[in-house]
Amino acid sequence: MNTLRVRLIAFGLALILAVACGAPPRAEISNTPTAIATGNIRTWAVAADAANIYWTDCGDSPAAKNGKVLRAAKTGGAPIALASGEACPTSIALDATHVYWLGGATGTTAIARVAKTGGAVERLARGSDVRAFAVDDANVYWTECLLSVKTAMVLKQPKSGGEPVQVAWVSDCANDLAVDDAGVFWIDSLGIRRVAKTGGEPVTLAPPQFQPRNLVLDDARAYWIGGATIFQVPKTGGAISVVVSGQKNLGTLAVDTANVYWTTAGALMRIKSGDAPLLVAKVEGMPTAIAVDDAQLYWTTLDAVMRVSKWSGAPVALRADEPQILAAAQEGLNALAVDDAYVYWATCRYEPEKYGRGTVARVSKNGGTLTVLASNQQCPGNLVLDATHAYWIVQGPETGPNDYRRGAVMRVSKTGGEPVALATNQNGRAALAVDEANVYWTVCGVERGIFQLAKSGGAPTLIPVETTCPNSLAVDATHLYWHDSNAIVKMAKPSGARQVVVTSAGGSIAVDAAAVYWARTERTARTTYRSCAEERSALYAAPKDGRAPMRLAETSGYAPSRIVMDETHLFWANDCTNGIIKIPKTGGAPIQVISNITAQHLAVDATSVYWTVYPSGMIVKGVK
Repeated sequence: MNTLRVRLIAFGLALILAVACGAPPRAEISNTPTAIATGNIRTWAVAADAANIYWTDCGDSPAAKNGKVLRAAKTGGAPIALASGEACPTSIALDATHVYWLGGATGTTAIARVAKTGGAVERLARGSDVRAFAVDDANVYWTECLLSVKTAMVLKQPKSGGEPVQVAWVSDCANDLAVDDAGVFWIDSLGIRRVAKTGGEPVTLAPPQFQPRNLVLDDARAYWIGGATIFQVPKTGGAISVVVSGQKNLGTLAVDTANVYWTTAGALMRIKSGDAPLLVAKVEGMPTAIAVDDAQLYWTTLDAVMRVSKWSGAPVALRADEPQILAAAQEGLNALAVDDAYVYWATCRYEPEKYGRGTVARVSKNGGTLTVLASNQQCPGNLVLDATHAYWIVQGPETGPNDYRRGAVMRVSKTGGEPVALATNQNGRAALAVDEANVYWTVCGVERGIFQLAKSGGAPTLIPVETTCPNSLAVDATHLYWHDSNAIVKMAKPSGARQVVVTSAGGSIAVDAAAVYWARTERTARTTYRSCAEERSALYAAPKDGRAPMRLAETSGYAPSRIVMDETHLFWANDCTNGIIKIPKTGGAPIQVISNITAQHLAVDATSVYWTVYPSGMIVKGVK
C-alpha cells in the first residue's frame, strides 16, 4: 500500500504589517509581547480574572509530583505558588473565589481546587480517566472515560460536597467540556453535543468532525478547532459556519464578545465576524494555551507565561488566486464528485465505534453551508452522479479478515430524502459507474464479475469476467470498460460482444468520446524505503478509432488511483507529484496546476479543479 506523504497545505499567506486595528483601551498596555513569568518546567494552561493571571506547571512528570498552580498580579511582582507537590496539573478554571485544575498520576485523575488567596488544597472528584472539566457557580462538571465498557459519562458534583450525579451518557471518551448558564457542551464521536444541566437527551449541534478539540463558548455560539479550521455553531442549534480556515499548525483557541483568538506556530491571531484575519503578535515557538480578558491576550510556552494587548493587529493579505476551502474537518474523506452546481463527497471511519457513521454530503461550488444527504453509512465510497441522484457503495461489516460480503449499492436524490438500497449483500471494495439507464458495479468473491441494474428497478444481471475482481470501471454511450486480468476490455451494451482494447495492467481508467485512458505503474522502488526517484508511472491513451495506443506522459511515484478529465486535459495526483498535474489528452509535457499540496481525490469542471486533503479533512477548489 502506498505510504501517503502527509503535507500540510501551504496556501502562501503573506503577513503584511499595516495600521493597527482599533485602539487599546488603556495607554499603559503595550503591543509588544512581555513575559509575566519565566522558568517554569512545563507550563500547561492559563486563565485570568480582573486582578491576576493563573497557570499550571506540570513539573517533570506526574510521578515526580513537583507540579504547581501559580498566580501573578497583572500589575507585576513575583509569582506565588498556590499549590505545590501536584501530579502534573493541566486544565485550569476559575470562579469568583477559587482556582480549579485537573491532574493525577497514571490510573487516577482528580479535580482539585484552592482559594485564590491560597490555603489548603481540596480534592473534589476522582476517577480512573477524567478527560475534561468545567465549573459554574454551583457545580463542577467533568467527563469520565470508561474504557472497560467503551463508553463515557458527563457528571456533576456540588462544590459544597455530595455525591456525583450523571448528567448524560456520551458515545465515547469526551476530551473537551464547556458550560454556560443552561447547558453542558462536549465533543465526542457523534460530534459537538449539548445537554441541559439538569440532564436529559443530548442534542447534536454539529456532526462528527476531523480532529475536533478546544471547545469554547461565548454568549451565543460554540467554537471549536477541526483540523486546520475554526468552526462555530449557535448554541441553540443551526447552521455550522467556518470562522477561519487554512491555518498552518493551528494550536489553541479563545473567544470574547468581539473576537476569536487562536495560536499558530510563531503567531497569535484574531478575527472579528465578517472580517479578515489579523496578526496580533509574532511569538517564539508554538504557544501551548491561550486566554483573554478585557484588554490583554495571555499565552503559555513550555517555560513562560506571556501577554500582549489584544487590540493590536496587522491585516493578513491573501493571494488573489488563493484556493477556496469549501468544507473542512470532514473525517475520513473517501470520494469526491462534482456536477454543475455542487461538490459531493463521502466519509468513511474505520474505527469500530465510528464505522457505521459514514456520510454523503454536498456543498455549493461557491461555498456555504454543507448538506448531509445520507448519514449512518458503513464506509461509503465510489461516489458517482447522474442528473438527479448520487450513487455510492457501502462496504458493509467485516464478516471475516478482510472479507466484506454484506455491502450495498445506494442512491439518494441530490435534493435530499431517504437513501435507497438498490442492491444488498454485495461483496464490498467495488467499483461503480452509471449511464442514463443503468447502474453498474463490480463484485469479488464467489460471484465475480459486473452487475448491471436498471435504474427503474428489477433484478441485477451478472456479467461474468475472467479476473477475480475488476479493479476499475467506466462507461460511455455504447460500451462498458474494465480491467480484466492484464487487459482493458470493452463490451457493447447490453451484454454484447467483448473486445480487448489493450493488453496492459493498471489502475484507474477513464473514457471520453475519442479514447480510453489509463495509468500504469512501470517501476517500483528497489529498496525497503520508498523513493519517488525510483518509482515511475505513465499515462496512456487508446484511441477508439483503432489507432495504436499512445504513451502520453511519465511521472514519478506509483500510478494514481484515479484520473479525471475535462474536454482537453487529464488530471492526476499521487504522493510524489507535490500537487496536481495535468497533460493534454493528445500528449505532451506535464503541467503543474496546483503545487505544495497532497491531494487524495480529484474532480474537475470547466473552470476549476477540486481536491480533498486527508490530513486536515478539507475539500478545496482552485483555478485549473
